[in-house]
Amino acid sequence: MRRLILLISILCICVSGFSQKMSKLYATYNKQQYAKCIQQCDAALKKKPEMLEAYYVKAIAYFEMAQSPSDYKEVSKNPLLDCLSNLSILSSKDEDHEILDEHNDTLLIIKEFAEARAKKIKTANTSEAQAINQRLSSIFRTKKADGLEFARIDAEAGRYDKCYAKIERLYAKSPAEISSGSDNYIALTQGAILLAENWMFSDLFTLIRNYKVKFQGNYGISEGFKKALLISIDTARTDDDKTLFYDFSKKGLELYPEDKGISYHIEKRWIELINNSTNAYRATATHERTWKDSVLLRNAYRYLVLAKEIFPNNEKLTDIEKKLNAEFHTIPFSYERENFRKYALEAVNTWRKKGCECDTSEVVYVAPVPTIEWDTTLERLANEHAREMFFENHSEDVNMNGETPWDRINKTKYKGTTYENENGLNFVQAMKMAFCVGYGYSFNGINGDEEMKNVVDSVVTHWITEKRSQNCMKVMTPDVTHMAIGMYGDKWVFWAITKYEILLRKK
Repeated sequence: MRRLILLISILCICVSGFSQKMSKLYATYNKQQYAKCIQQCDAALKKKPEMLEAYYVKAIAYFEMAQSPSDYKEVSKNPLLDCLSNLSILSSKDEDHEILDEHNDTLLIIKEFAEARAKKIKTANTSEAQAINQRLSSIFRTKKADGLEFARIDAEAGRYDKCYAKIERLYAKSPAEISSGSDNYIALTQGAILLAENWMFSDLFTLIRNYKVKFQGNYGISEGFKKALLISIDTARTDDDKTLFYDFSKKGLELYPEDKGISYHIEKRWIELINNSTNAYRATATHERTWKDSVLLRNAYRYLVLAKEIFPNNEKLTDIEKKLNAEFHTIPFSYERENFRKYALEAVNTWRKKGCECDTSEVVYVAPVPTIEWDTTLERLANEHAREMFFENHSEDVNMNGETPWDRINKTKYKGTTYENENGLNFVQAMKMAFCVGYGYSFNGINGDEEMKNVVDSVVTHWITEKRSQNCMKVMTPDVTHMAIGMYGDKWVFWAITKYEILLRKK
């Protein structure tokens, strides 16, 4: 009994001593004597290493210094790192986290401050940012680190090359038949996703390409690859010009050409994009539309073109295009095409027969010139170029492949071609060309042939009367023989050639 009382007395004395010592440390801290407080903590720990709370007091003293580090250069080169280092030591020694839990509110303030600092300097000082994140991880980790932890820290610090190296090494070293109970299994299901979430898309595609086959028999890891791929595609969908969305969609289908789930997801996202832009254009019907409104419709068509390149012969997309053309009258309806050709030819030949004044920078009178004929090959070329101008929102004679009108003509029979018919062997070639583009007129909202004719007349009249332009002279070029006008949306193309055609040999 006496021995038990003696033991209790000794414990009480020790606790009392600890309490007095800690009170002294806190008193110095509260007086804002931070350098002295740190010295006292070091002395206390040297005498009594089991006084773990001294690490906490030391840490918060360093944290106060971190608010104005230039005032404490002689005490610490980096007070924030010193603060986190002491908390890290405390975390490793305080097995039950009693001290850390007691001061949780203060620790969260320190954590928020340190994370903000790491984010701010992750590009300018990646090594310090990584050091901060590593210490935070060791302090606030509540479970055993997985194989991705330090890769995640590298990503947060902006050290993306090191992040990828760690993740790639994880997949390279793990066996293909790894079981779900293995230490790194969860990391392997999440590694690709970590890359996608940190916008490391090029690295992600390389990782999937290199290890997709190796882990194809493992459902969890394979699904991790696919989920990461879809995250990258959905992220790229927010890109303004959709170039990345287009590229990532194609990469996704290249990596998983037979996967219906991925194909459906990509198709669905493109259709949503087309419909969203179309609906936004529909909503502008409440006011007089401007060119900004028309861009919404052009975007819908542009997305449609890109989607059809990704999914050629896709019936859903073909149906969407037909419905858009019908709703917004972007091209003549099938039953209007013959009259469209008639009105376009009449509009041009009316001016050619009567002559006109052309303002090329000075006004020049052009006498009447011979009428010309319609040509179906030029019609196809003109419609194709008008369609591209509408989808890509440009009004240039050079197409997106860098081809001039002559380049495009030289892909047809008019490059100079021999052919046989009932008369014998013939030769045909385009010897001269006139080409001009226009915009701002459309069939949207018009009804009937008369209204269509008025629009066509207005387009041709604009080319004739446009000031300081060569378009009038092009329409009035005397020795062209054949022409066509193509249109799509509010984009128009006039194309004329001198068609040289002779009979080389009779039958």
